[in-house]
Amino acid sequence: MQDIKQAIKQLILYAKSHALIDDSHMEISKQKLIHLYQVDDFALMSNEKTQDFFKILEVLVHQGFQLGLYAPDTIDERDAFEAKLMDLVMPSPDEVKQQFHEKYKVKPELATNYLFQLSCDVNYIKTKRLKENIHWIYSGKYGNLEMTINLAKPEKDPKSIALELSNPVIQDINIPKCVLCKENEQNYHNARMNLRIVPIDLGDELWHFQYSPYQYYQEHAIILHDDHRPMCIWHKTFEYLLDFVDQFPSYFIGSNADLPIVGGSILNHDHFQAGRHTFPIEYAEVIKSYQKGSVTIEHIKWPLSTLKLTSTSRNELSLLASQFLEGWKQYENIDLDIVPYSKHIPHQTITPIVRKKAQIYQLYLVLRNNRTNEHYPDGIFHPHTDVHHIKKENIGLIEAMGLAILPGRLKKELDLIEDVLNGKKQVEDSLVKHQAWIQFLKSEQIKTYEQLLHQVGIKFERVLEDSGVFKLDQFGISAMDQWIRQIIETSLS
Repeated sequence: MQDIKQAIKQLILYAKSHALIDDSHMEISKQKLIHLYQVDDFALMSNEKTQDFFKILEVLVHQGFQLGLYAPDTIDERDAFEAKLMDLVMPSPDEVKQQFHEKYKVKPELATNYLFQLSCDVNYIKTKRLKENIHWIYSGKYGNLEMTINLAKPEKDPKSIALELSNPVIQDINIPKCVLCKENEQNYHNARMNLRIVPIDLGDELWHFQYSPYQYYQEHAIILHDDHRPMCIWHKTFEYLLDFVDQFPSYFIGSNADLPIVGGSILNHDHFQAGRHTFPIEYAEVIKSYQKGSVTIEHIKWPLSTLKLTSTSRNELSLLASQFLEGWKQYENIDLDIVPYSKHIPHQTITPIVRKKAQIYQLYLVLRNNRTNEHYPDGIFHPHTDVHHIKKENIGLIEAMGLAILPGRLKKELDLIEDVLNGKKQVEDSLVKHQAWIQFLKSEQIKTYEQLLHQVGIKFERVLEDSGVFKLDQFGISAMDQWIRQIIETSLS
């Protein structure tokens, strides 16, 4: 029991040193932990040197399992118990909300800095695991693409993502309807006891601001609707996004598409993603420019067909964006396989992204189509089968902006492939999916790990090209030009 007592002391001292609790809360937190672990009372020594935070957690979580405080001994249950421990030594949800809004009155960045640092300090944001992710830059046809192999979150199959939309809603009042619902805050389910969220107003509706535990990019935030309602891209989406950048001008905000295959991994809860990161799409060259009132429209050189709208006028920007959205939903070009409906099932939507620089709004509209056919059963404008060995999952907002989130399995597989290319190993079962690629790599005399990563970048570039509706050839560029002109000419002023 001495190890538990010492770890409890260390956890409380850590919380105090990181301003999670003050002197008046140290005793309260201690008593809660004593009650949880059923140990005798002890004195706190505030001048004791703190040990490594993750070692402290490791001791307390391990002892929790030994004492039967959680089961089974899985990663998910350990995470849930760890979150429960941190909830005992951190501010309450009401305190966090008050602190956030008090800091926001001074400066928005003070508020976001506060919530972000808190989320890191209580290990809601898995900082240690994130350091294990692999990052590199691929320089290709469209400039630099950011490449990451994600070791913190499992790969999801597009078919299972689509099924979530039709799954019955869980009725247990103790279990949130999905991983995004506001009811996850301080909830043991989904390891969210240490989650803190704050309310914000977008479009005269209640939304909530929180950070993602996976942090795919700098200060990766999630903005979720108060209601558990499906994703929807409509004219009011632009009002929500513009409201957000007016309130948090140092952040971008964007939305996944609202259809299966071309949407993100969660389609059953309306939400946006935001953060402080600058993405490769923002450096894309311009193919052609147009003007409508105060709005500059640019067709940019990007593998996913994308418009960039720029204006100082929110109203003009939002109105024109809505007209492009409605026009795209109805657009048809049989020669390019662009078909908006199968009977009454819609296939076309957009992925919108907004940033504000000084008083200038920038709005990116990425055109998406989720239709399938016999030749492309996974999606005509989805990664095709010959690149599935690298990336099969939906191409959502983050990847549409040029940041690859590749599955964690690739780390081990690339190590093995490097050995195969250098004659140290034979192709084993886990590499069968890469068989054709390995033969190609051999023919190209790829040997080093750096060369291998570059080849992965080429594959991801292809993934994005597969997802583009107007291909960047003579026919695609001409067709997109005609469509843009048609919308501009028929749009309302």
